[in-house]
Amino acid sequence: MIWYILYPFRGTTEPPKLLPSHPIRRAFQAHGTATARHWLLSILLTIAISVLLCYPALFQTDSPAATGLRNLPKHVWTWTTEIDDDRPADVDVRQVWVHGDYMNAIDRRVLREALTVQDALIGRGFDIGSVGDSSTPGTKFTWGLHSPLMYWNSSWEAIQDDPTPLATINAESGKRSKLNLTLRPSTVFAGKSFVNKKIRAADALVITLFDQTNSTLGAVWDSRSRQLSEELATDWSMFPPNGNVFRSRLYEFRFKPMTLNDDIFLAGSYMLTAAYVIWRMMQLRAVKSWFGLLVTICAKMTVCVIGSFTLCTYLGIDLARIPRPWFPGVVFCFGLGNIFRLINVVLETPPEMPPAQRIGHAIGEVGHLSLAVAGQNLFIIWLCSKIVTPWVADFCVFAAVTLVLDFVYHLTFFVAVLSVDVQRMELQDSLERVDLNQVSKPKTARPERQSWLGGLLKGQVPLSTRFAGTAAILSIIVALNTHYFDNPGHHLSVRGTVDSLLRRKEKREVAASQIWNPPPIYQARTPAEWLRIQDHNTAREMLSFIKPNAHSFVARVYDPLLVVLRDANGRDTSQKLVRTFAESIRHFSKEHAFPAALMVVLLIAVVTLLTNYLLWSGLPDTVEDEEDEEALFTVSTLATPQTLDIARIASCGKGHVVSISLGRSTSIWLYERGRGYSNTLLKTAAMKPKLWPIVACALDDSGSLLAICTDGGLIGTWSFAAARFLHFTNIELRGQAPTLFSFAIIHGIDSDRLSIIVLTPDGSLVEVDARSGIHQSKWVSPSSILSATLYSTSKEDMNLVFVNKSGEVHILPLREEGQWSSEVVAGLDPGPPPGSNPSKIKCVYPVPNLGLIFAIRDEGVEIFDFNTRALVHQIQIGHAKPQTFRVLHSPRRSCPCGAPAVHSLTVAYTEQDTNHMIMQTFTIDDTLSSQICLGKSSDGAACTGVDCAKEAVHCVEPAGVWESTSVLSIVGVRKSSRFPIPSSTASGVDEDYYSSEGSALKLRATNPCEPAAAGLSSSLPTFSSSTLPPASPADFETWEAWTLSTTGEFRTRPLVEDELLDDPVHAGQLEEQLFVASAGPIVKLGKRSVAVGFGNMVKVLTLGKETFDGGTGGDDVLDLGLGAYKWRRGRGGGRKAQ
Repeated sequence: MIWYILYPFRGTTEPPKLLPSHPIRRAFQAHGTATARHWLLSILLTIAISVLLCYPALFQTDSPAATGLRNLPKHVWTWTTEIDDDRPADVDVRQVWVHGDYMNAIDRRVLREALTVQDALIGRGFDIGSVGDSSTPGTKFTWGLHSPLMYWNSSWEAIQDDPTPLATINAESGKRSKLNLTLRPSTVFAGKSFVNKKIRAADALVITLFDQTNSTLGAVWDSRSRQLSEELATDWSMFPPNGNVFRSRLYEFRFKPMTLNDDIFLAGSYMLTAAYVIWRMMQLRAVKSWFGLLVTICAKMTVCVIGSFTLCTYLGIDLARIPRPWFPGVVFCFGLGNIFRLINVVLETPPEMPPAQRIGHAIGEVGHLSLAVAGQNLFIIWLCSKIVTPWVADFCVFAAVTLVLDFVYHLTFFVAVLSVDVQRMELQDSLERVDLNQVSKPKTARPERQSWLGGLLKGQVPLSTRFAGTAAILSIIVALNTHYFDNPGHHLSVRGTVDSLLRRKEKREVAASQIWNPPPIYQARTPAEWLRIQDHNTAREMLSFIKPNAHSFVARVYDPLLVVLRDANGRDTSQKLVRTFAESIRHFSKEHAFPAALMVVLLIAVVTLLTNYLLWSGLPDTVEDEEDEEALFTVSTLATPQTLDIARIASCGKGHVVSISLGRSTSIWLYERGRGYSNTLLKTAAMKPKLWPIVACALDDSGSLLAICTDGGLIGTWSFAAARFLHFTNIELRGQAPTLFSFAIIHGIDSDRLSIIVLTPDGSLVEVDARSGIHQSKWVSPSSILSATLYSTSKEDMNLVFVNKSGEVHILPLREEGQWSSEVVAGLDPGPPPGSNPSKIKCVYPVPNLGLIFAIRDEGVEIFDFNTRALVHQIQIGHAKPQTFRVLHSPRRSCPCGAPAVHSLTVAYTEQDTNHMIMQTFTIDDTLSSQICLGKSSDGAACTGVDCAKEAVHCVEPAGVWESTSVLSIVGVRKSSRFPIPSSTASGVDEDYYSSEGSALKLRATNPCEPAAAGLSSSLPTFSSSTLPPASPADFETWEAWTLSTTGEFRTRPLVEDELLDDPVHAGQLEEQLFVASAGPIVKLGKRSVAVGFGNMVKVLTLGKETFDGGTGGDDVLDLGLGAYKWRRGRGGGRKAQ
């Protein structure tokens, strides 16, 4: 409803969708992920809280909540209203309260004095002409007495002979007096205390006289009370001292049974709601157990209703005027909308995501909607409470408390149970079923037209239920309120409603000091409170003898006459005996601790066994653990023998890392499986020959050799096995840093040779034999070289691909017998002469797995086939830093046309001006069978290329330094805010989680085959800069690791080891990070890891379980990247998506 109200301001009635960077979405997403990950803890905590909320009302019989719950009318409307006019009364009510010591009224001394007072005031009756004192049942009523002494037939001998007065009262509590009134303890005692529904103590004896004579009976009562005050025993006192009571108030008591229409309305509403819920649950085919979720919903609603009643009782809210069947309707109105909204979004999330991430993503997407609806409903309920009658206003308070409880339990208990159900889903079966359905569909069959009713029954009609909850609660409140406007004193009208809103609402209950004289003694229950707690059963019985066949009567209630024992204990008004909180806790511990604890333990045991049964997979634990390893996002720190910052890093697929420090030292970390890293420190600046300053270094793929090159051209080759330099070689660099410095295998006629390839910017190519140190050089380009890379073909032939200053792309095969002559790729237009066109080719990036090379321009990328040299596709990008361009793709497939194909293709780069990391992902659709053809398009081919793919763009700001991995994810390090902020996307969140002002944002998505946009270069900076305000340097204090998958799932974690997160050293490491000015350099390490220089340390960031089997990519190592979804600190039993 709120979105319709805001339509003039928003221009749409659709609920808003928050950006992933929005703090509200990030907060809800962090909460949802943490709750789903720690689902068992969340369930057990909510069970304990539920027991604390429900136990007082259901099992603690002496609590106000239990008393109020018992007093709820079952099928009638009752209420008591104070009347300000001079309406004639149907009955006058006069009372005498007899007090002894505090809470000790059931004492023989007090009972004897009460009998004396009763005899003095009532005696044998009143001589008022025609006597109708109800002494004979069935006679017309004129006056009558209701007294606790009737338990003993008003006989002192019976009281004396009774050894256990309390037992007599409990046994005779259902006895009826001559007025046909039940002798309930609530009507003849004040300030009662119960144990197991049996009275154990009372503060006062209440003697009540009902007068319907409208004659001089009141004068006789007053005369006798004055005489009693004079003849009262010396050890008793009377208030007022002279026995004269003149103050009285008029009350209207109403009693009306629920009508047949009420029954039909409630029964129909509940049956339709139950049928709708069951039908919707049965439609959720992707949910493992719709019946289990249905039981969860019923349990949640029951706890919310009973818990709300308990809280309202302790808040002093009187709910004893509303029939019981109306209370459950409140939680139905609020809870169902949030439940189905959340379930639908969970089912829409990619099933490949881990359950915790799916739940977190769904909560982040719809949490703000649930919060807005809850706020809207609270406002509407508050507004209604200003209009409706006082009793319905009390019900509005109950509805508001129920709404809050339902919202809390929705975000805790239901989210946890839903995560358990999501874990039980069999994703592989679902995917196979989808594939079978797609295969079985006839491609040429024309779909039949479906009727609207059929679509509605199948759940395909977009039937909006956005404001169903609000409409339902309004209907209930209006229906309740109509029962209180059917008497002449109240009229429901538009004018009356407006007047109620404009004027200040009067208090529904007049203060006790205004209704009754201030009590001269301390009482456990005041007369005003005693009158309010009389239940509907008492009102019905009073109505039967005061005004039969009517639904209401008016009573004039006089102030009670108090008879109090002199010097009674606990009657001093200056020292009220109020039970303290500690005493209440002690009382609860003594009387109810054991059953409450037993109930909690039993429920926890049942829920634990149930969840274990539901999550039982039948698979060995080792399989679950191996799958769970895929979900890790870890940070490790290598030893720090170097004292100054690291300036250069090299790595290989075996896990070895080499770092070069500004302190003129080189540190070598060798990885050995099962043992970890061992370190060797080389003082390269102090060696002879001197290896400093170092401008390039490289490791071979086998992890056996390290090559170091100085600015003077001295190359030293270090053997890891021999732990020494094998040889030193001098080459000519002419004062230039190498454009390319790498190991390569040169294929010869007789054997292959491992060489070091050095390419300088002026076009000189040098090959150094890695074993012997013999080298040869050749000029391969007459113009300057901007970028170069090595490309290995499927036949393992090594090629040098480079771009010269003119923007031409050259390919040079590296063969032992070759002439080393390069070939210009004719399919690529280098552009006009140098300096005249800013969009010339600046860099190339090889993708040997697909047989492609990406040529990067300033605002676009051209993809050409390496074998045919033909241009395949073009992609628009922003202003990219050429050397940061990376390509990630799903496993290679074969297109029917024979060209390579992939399910998804992703390019990532750093923007030139903003330093934001931009990721562009291309897919045909969300089905796993879809693929993008990477061959050259032709008129007759039916392939779908990149130009017809959907494009999703994601941005990380700030990005810091980053590198791609072989599991379709990017890993980086950046500065983060000093304040912990929840994650902005489907991220793993733990209790020690930090995030930063940056985020991953989905910028735009284009439809297949739509006309090309003007280019990302103009849209990306504008979007990014408008998303977040510029951050000042003071806003960033600590560092964090982040990762972004090609599906757009972004998450961060602290840049410290997992085992130190709960350790005091963690704070120390965070302080040390303050001295690091910038992170980097960064290199890929294995298939799932990156190594980044961080001050004088090396941080290794790993997604999943790294094996370091010698590769850093390839068709055999590419996977779906499931390990790039979440970060957790411990091993869990959750099932990973297949």
